[in-house]
Amino acid sequence: MILAAGAGRRLGGVNKALLSWRGQTFLQSIVARLDELGDVRSVVVVAAPHGAETEAVASELGIACLHNGNPERGMASSVSIGFAHAMENFSRDACWLWPVDAPGVDISTLRALRRQACVSKILTPRFSGRGGHPSLVGRAIWPELQACESEAEGARTVFRRDEARRLFVEVNDKAVRNDIDSPADLEALSC
Repeated sequence: MILAAGAGRRLGGVNKALLSWRGQTFLQSIVARLDELGDVRSVVVVAAPHGAETEAVASELGIACLHNGNPERGMASSVSIGFAHAMENFSRDACWLWPVDAPGVDISTLRALRRQACVSKILTPRFSGRGGHPSLVGRAIWPELQACESEAEGARTVFRRDEARRLFVEVNDKAVRNDIDSPADLEALSC
């Protein structure tokens, strides 16, 4: 599940899903990685003001969109919508949780996480001692993420609730630390 419902306010109101990186949009880059991984069903959560633009690109890529009608509730509302959909429509034991502003994750990172996938675990890549994106979330945790809007820190509360079920997987992939929230972050990504 790709989260792309933000308004991009800290970047001046731009649509992060359509920012360009290495000749592709962020969304295209993420979908290309998931396609390369194989046997993955992708959906993207969108919202105004950029939902229609993102949905048009997603449609070209053959990806379904879920609409967040109240994105002002924060990222937890998109996580909740996404995991409610996953619980009803996905038969897999794990689901990716991937913010659209984290493009360029190497396929080797995804494979390392998938090799350790477990229905009752959250797997998060870690580079140089710091966790990153995307996480691979086991099915047993999906109901908590569906309800994460009621948590003080949304999905972060769920991820921190029981440290024994969260596994950090060391990777040699600095892209897992990408999180494009400011013009400086975008500039650093270009370097």
